[in-house]
Parts: sequence; structure tokens; C-alpha cells
Amino acid sequence: MLIHNLSLNEPHWTEEKKALLIGLSCSVPILLVIFVTAPSFFTLGNFVNLLRQVSINGIIACGMTLVMIAGGFDLSVGAMLALSGVLAIHFAKQGSLAGIVVPVALGAVIGLLNGMLVSRFSINPLIVTLGSRYLLYATANLFTAGFIQYNENPAFLLLGRSSWLLIPTPVIIFLGVAVIAHVILSYTTAGAALFAVGSNERAAFFSGLPSQRIRALSYIATGSSAALAGVVLASRLGVAAPAAGEGYELEAIAAVVIGGTSMFGGSGGIRQTLVGVLLLGALSNLLVLAGQPYEIQWIATGMIIVLAAAIDFYQRKFRA
Repeated sequence: MLIHNLSLNEPHWTEEKKALLIGLSCSVPILLVIFVTAPSFFTLGNFVNLLRQVSINGIIACGMTLVMIAGGFDLSVGAMLALSGVLAIHFAKQGSLAGIVVPVALGAVIGLLNGMLVSRFSINPLIVTLGSRYLLYATANLFTAGFIQYNENPAFLLLGRSSWLLIPTPVIIFLGVAVIAHVILSYTTAGAALFAVGSNERAAFFSGLPSQRIRALSYIATGSSAALAGVVLASRLGVAAPAAGEGYELEAIAAVVIGGTSMFGGSGGIRQTLVGVLLLGALSNLLVLAGQPYEIQWIATGMIIVLAAAIDFYQRKFRA
């Protein structure tokens, strides 16, 4: 099959560098503003705090990158985070391992179902994952009767509150997920196939690639990463709410787009997503240090997303 003949680096390497430049071009003005207006931003303590803050969105964004490279979207990740959080608190009563494994496994199953509906039945991914979003939020509310769940297992808190060599465990988990996703995209035939399917799914199918299976696998990555993020968040806070995931899907997509991964599929990478995640986190951190209201953050984020999307659009138009 052609999948074994796909180059693991050449087809998307040039596009990856271009996408990385998009993310960097969007980040430089923000970093200059930070340097001038908030010199306290560049302290070690604030940097560690920034990494801790972005770790949850970063974990989700890594999975979202795989889906978007394959030409899809997933609007259910916030709801998956909320459901996995309440399940983690519940199953942690039987042991910390159960509080981690059960929600992540469920996230993978939900991702598989989303992927099958999108790929096998050719349903628009926005419709599928929006429907999943409502179903998952409804399930979380039914499971908790709408009440906040409180952790009763002190050992479970270590996942979200401990540190190793001064590095918070959530940051280590985020970086571990990023490394795994980067290896998949850059050094495996499955990663090369994701780029091929995202670039032209019809051509990939007639070339012998199992395009339906590949797209379904990308949704498994998104579902499991969102579930893992929910577990880590519940462990860090010690509580879980059935509506805790509101807004995370948009933040993850924003980080991926700002980093330079194409909204049309076929180009991007984890390094770009890391740039986008850190840029959004730095922007939020800066506005907090400057005492600005939360609405200003959304305005600035929206402007950066529009800029990144415009650059992506005109870049593709120029190539065409």
C-alpha cells in the first residue's frame, strides 16, 4: 500500500516551517508589548505559573492539532473535559488509577464514535461534535445531578498538584503528550497519512490510503487528550463541575490556528501548537498583570485568530 511509501518528513516539512512562521509572526508583537509594559512577566516564578496555567489547554490542543491536520474539527472537547473530570472524582474513590484510566478510556471511545460518524457516514464534523458536546454535557449533569463533585482521595491530588524538579506535574504531562503527538506526526506512517488525508482526502483514498480509518484515529486522539486534561484539572482543583469545560474547545482551536496549523487541513505541527498555546497563555497572563478585564483578553485573542486565519487563507490562495 502507498502508506508504506509515504515520506515521513518531506511532504509536510516545508509547510510546517511556513506554519511555524505564521505563529511566530503573530507572537512577536505581543511579546514586544509584554516586554515594555510588564517586565515582571519575565521572572522564573511567573514563567512556571504560566506553564501550569496553559497545561490543560495544551493537552487538548495537541489532540486538536491531529484532527485539524486531517481536515476536521472537534467541538466536543470541552464537554469531554467536564465529563471526564466528574468521572475521575467518582472513580478515584476506588483508587487513583481507576480515576485516571476510566475517563481516558471513555474519551477514546467517544472520539472513536465521533470519528466513525465523520469518516464512515460523511457527516460534517462540526455537526457531529456539536451534537456530542450537548450529549456529553447532559450526561455530566445527569451523573452529578448538577452538583459539584469533591475529591475524597488525597493521593489523587498528586497528579495535579505535585512537582518534579520544580516542574509541576501537569506541565510534565502536557510536554509528554506533545512529544508523543510530535513523534506520531513526524516519524510515523500514520502521521504522514494524516497530512495526506488533510491535503486531499479523495486523492489519498484513491492512492490506497485508508482515509476513513485515519480520520477516525485522529478523533480518538482528541477525545483521549481532552479526557486526560479533565482528569488533570480535577486533580489540580480537587473538585469537578459538570460545566467545567465551557470555552476549552474554542481555546484549543484558537491555539492551534494561532500557531499556524491550517484550518483547511494538510499542514501544521505540534511545535506550532506549542507556540500558539504559549502565546495565548502569555496574553492572558499579561492582561492579569496589567489589571485588565477578562473581556479584553477575548478581544485580543479574536484579533490574533483573525490575523492568523487571514495569513493562512492568503498563503493557500497564493500557492493555488
